[in-house]
Amino acid sequence: MESSKWLAAVASIWIQCSSGASYAFGIYSPVLKSTQFYDQSTLDTVSVFKDIGANAGILSGLLYTAVAAMPSSGRGRFSFLHGGPWVVHLAGAIQCFAGYFFMWLAVTGTINRPPVTVMSLFMFIAAHAQTFLNTANVVAAVQNFPDHSGTIVGIMKVCCELRAKSTLR
Repeated sequence: MESSKWLAAVASIWIQCSSGASYAFGIYSPVLKSTQFYDQSTLDTVSVFKDIGANAGILSGLLYTAVAAMPSSGRGRFSFLHGGPWVVHLAGAIQCFAGYFFMWLAVTGTINRPPVTVMSLFMFIAAHAQTFLNTANVVAAVQNFPDHSGTIVGIMKVCCELRAKSTLR
C-alpha cells in the first residue's frame, strides 16, 4: 500500500507537468491565427474560451465524487474503477485529445476551416481536460497523504507553475 501511494504521487506529478498545452497557447496561437485567418480580436475570443475551459472544474469534481462514491462490491469486471482517479483521468485524456485533435485537423487543412464558435468549442474542450487531470491528481494525492495534504497540494501546484513557466521561454 505504501509504495502504491508513492507511485501514484510520481505519476500525478508527471501528469501535472505534461498536461498543460493551454499554457503554451502563445506558442501555437500564431499558427492558429494565420491558418484560420483570424485577426487579434478573434484570436482573443478563442483564448477566452481556453481560459473558461481551464477554470471551470465543476464537472470533474462531480465525476470524481460520483465514481469515488460507487460501492466497491458488485462491480465485477469494473472493480478497477474504485477510487475515481482513473475514470477522471480517462475523461480528461479523451477531452484533451478530442479538442486538440480537431484544432490540429483545422490548422492542417484536413477539415474545412470551422467557424470561430466551433474553434472556440474545440479550445474549450481541450482546456477543460486540465480540470479533470488536476482534480484527479490533487484529490488522490490528498487522500493518499492526509497528514501532509498542504505539502502534496503545493507539490502538485508547483508542477503546474513550472509547466507554465517552461512554456513561456
